[in-house]
Amino acid sequence: MNIIELSYVIIKYEAPIAYFTFKEGAELGFPEIKELISYAEKLSNGKTYVTFSDVRANMSITEEGNRYVSDMKNMPFFRGTAALVKNSMYSFAANFMNNFSKKPYPFRVFTDKNKATEWLRSLPLD
Repeated sequence: MNIIELSYVIIKYEAPIAYFTFKEGAELGFPEIKELISYAEKLSNGKTYVTFSDVRANMSITEEGNRYVSDMKNMPFFRGTAALVKNSMYSFAANFMNNFSKKPYPFRVFTDKNKATEWLRSLPLD
């Protein structure tokens, strides 16, 4: 069970990275976020992991979803995330905004999948 397809996302796991490829129109609320965390924890066999989110499709996260992922107690094995966006303008804007609204975990936005996974693999997992 290394690949899971749901109505809004395809999840693939290659230790220590859980890859989320979101489908067009996906909306991530509390139930979806909780489901994503559950699958990532199962696929990693309860070991620490990082996530790669391909958000090049139009998708959104609700306020409830954002609140849930802002509390590290909800993600005990999670150690950071990289997002893949359509272009460098989105990447620059998201990384710039991240300087002002710090997440409680490492977070960066990229336009290159290889650079994103390289950065994720550099994160400490302990």
